Amino acid sequence: MTAHYDNMVDQYVAYASSSPTRPIEMRTMLQLAGEIEGRSVLDLACGSGYYGREFLRHGAGCAHGVDLSQGMIDYARALSADRGDDMTFEVNDVTAMHATAEHDIVLAAYLFNYAQSLHALQQMFESVIPHVKRGGRLVVQTLNPEFRMALGNYSAYGVKAIEEVPWREGARLVFEFPGSPPARITNYRWAREHYEHAIRSAGFRAVSWHEPHLLETDIRGRPAGYWEGYVHNCMSVNLVCER
Repeated sequence: MTAHYDNMVDQYVAYASSSPTRPIEMRTMLQLAGEIEGRSVLDLACGSGYYGREFLRHGAGCAHGVDLSQGMIDYARALSADRGDDMTFEVNDVTAMHATAEHDIVLAAYLFNYAQSLHALQQMFESVIPHVKRGGRLVVQTLNPEFRMALGNYSAYGVKAIEEVPWREGARLVFEFPGSPPARITNYRWAREHYEHAIRSAGFRAVSWHEPHLLETDIRGRPAGYWEGYVHNCMSVNLVCER
């Protein structure tokens, strides 16, 4: 993993602020987290702190964000200062973090899709589990193992798949955020069985998969057929890993 987000903070923030899928993703994460009131939350690959900040707003006792990008953490701190919330942040690599505290809920939105090998995927889950309390849960959002660029490039939803090639036991995909110039990120797609093996080998006792679901309020105001690509070729999927 690299801190290339330092060079694309503006493009990423613009995408995240206008993404039509972001409210759906947030709602899904909240639903999958279980009891939130008073709980401690760790937001990994936190970016601007969006998820941790929303968990605070929904009653979490505290939220701490970690990201490898100094630029994203600087932006997140400025945003929290402006909004007056109590979220805290640090710049760190998830795989290098010391387990100084355990958390009831650990969030990882678009973290594991940066694992460039099955060994790296395993290492990530092994690095994360010490931060999850016994009885707590890790809530993951990652690149959907079923997403295929050939079925649609996802550009209707604010980010565009521009390349998909075989990569080891999975695939490597390049996505582009709009902007001047556009910003590109590389993700890695692994099969469900790869995730489940890494999760259970790391020591989690249970894992479940969850698809995002549209509500009538999501559909209202959009042209007919707008959500077809999201429903039938969704880029993201969620997992709940229980310790």
